[in-house]
Amino acid sequence: MKRVTWILAILLLVLAALAAFLVGWLPLRIEPGSLAVLVTKIGGVHPDTVLPGRFRWTAAALLPTNLRLLPFSPRPATRAVSLSGELPSAAAYSAFMAGEPDFSWSLELRLSAAVKPAALPGLVEREGIRDDEGLSAWLQGALERAAAALRPTLVSLAMDPAGSRSLADGSASAALASAAAAAVPELESPAVELVSASVPDIALYEEARELYLAYMERYREAVEPALAKASATALGDRLRLESLEAYGELLARYPWLVDYLAIEAGLPPRASAAPLQPATATG
Repeated sequence: MKRVTWILAILLLVLAALAAFLVGWLPLRIEPGSLAVLVTKIGGVHPDTVLPGRFRWTAAALLPTNLRLLPFSPRPATRAVSLSGELPSAAAYSAFMAGEPDFSWSLELRLSAAVKPAALPGLVEREGIRDDEGLSAWLQGALERAAAALRPTLVSLAMDPAGSRSLADGSASAALASAAAAAVPELESPAVELVSASVPDIALYEEARELYLAYMERYREAVEPALAKASATALGDRLRLESLEAYGELLARYPWLVDYLAIEAGLPPRASAAPLQPATATG
């Protein structure tokens, strides 16, 4: 009888241990293909994501109402990126070529990515995300930020001969994806796909640029001497005019100076001129 009691006690202990193990085994609480973030009243958000098929046990589950699992089913999202513009001074350079070629460019790309499973706890803690709907909204915003970070690189590539070729043949996609991942570290395996590209003939643009710069150099060489001469003449005329204005003000104030200057030059004074009066000191 005592032996049966010991066996039953051991069996109950085994069953209790098995029940505790099953209660604390977190992957059993989530659906296949889903991920979860562990949140407890005692420890808050745990930094490790609960992954399906991987062993994860915690004693926190043994405390009633202490544990909460936030399930997620992360799916990739896509964001279209459209850019357009023209090469620097395109209108001026185009005017120097026959037919006025178009030096504008346009790009359309598709940026797609999902959220890294390891980033979920941080997003739950920082962004307050609690479900797939909130995660999807965050992902759209993250793709927009990644697209904004790619714009300077895309513009630089479109304006460079080698860069425009790398966009056209798709060889720039890997570098663009790495730039997107660096801009938003929470993104997993971002991919950049070129949908369409229209880039100008860079060689023709460079030829037009050289023609324009050569013309402007010849124009400067021809115009600068004339401008310098005209500037010197204008300066001389201005100085002479200022001198005459000063003489006019002096003669208006002392009209007898006209006769004095005439006598000094050996000319007879004016018939109506009054006798020269010496200046008197005023006290």
